Amino acid sequence: MSDAYEALLSKISSKNCFDFTGKTALITGASRGIGAAVAKLYAEFGAQVIVSSRSMDNIQPVVDEITAAGGKAVGMVCHIGDPQAIETLMTDIQAQYGRLDILVNNAATNPYYGPVLNTTDSAVDKTIEVNIKGYFQISQKAGLLMKENGGGAIINTASVNGVSPGPMQGIYSITKAAIISMTETFAKECARDNIRVNAVLP
Repeated sequence: MSDAYEALLSKISSKNCFDFTGKTALITGASRGIGAAVAKLYAEFGAQVIVSSRSMDNIQPVVDEITAAGGKAVGMVCHIGDPQAIETLMTDIQAQYGRLDILVNNAATNPYYGPVLNTTDSAVDKTIEVNIKGYFQISQKAGLLMKENGGGAIINTASVNGVSPGPMQGIYSITKAAIISMTETFAKECARDNIRVNAVLP
């Protein structure tokens, strides 16, 4: 458990701040860093957490830590750059839980660091595939499932680079700006279905 995570828990009480008992939460990119910390917090606050990333070997330690602390968590593998993997993940969630209340879109890629004029087509394609298409497709699938069950919440991990592009992070910054716009679009359209959509910008 990281020092930052422990410090956050010391400031937040699940008894008087949040209660996600009975909620099912999917966290992508949850094998480490922000995603792992978010998964642990949702479990701390009572949610059934689905820890997702590309490798079960990387997911399992997070699942084990949550369950050892008394939380509820399972691991499900998904590469959000693969539409079929997203389809399989959502089908498995619906079959196992019958609902999805919370989606935290945290998985992302940043394969290229350098001048924007030198960005290769493969770097552009890979970054768009995960950071834009992947976010859109999993949000769409999750939103449809949430709509069936009366609503939910989608939280996208964007970036300050989406507002002010980072140096040598051209295509990454572009995709993070797209996530901010995507968040606004989904929020406006999905509000009528009781689905809240927000973004955080670390």
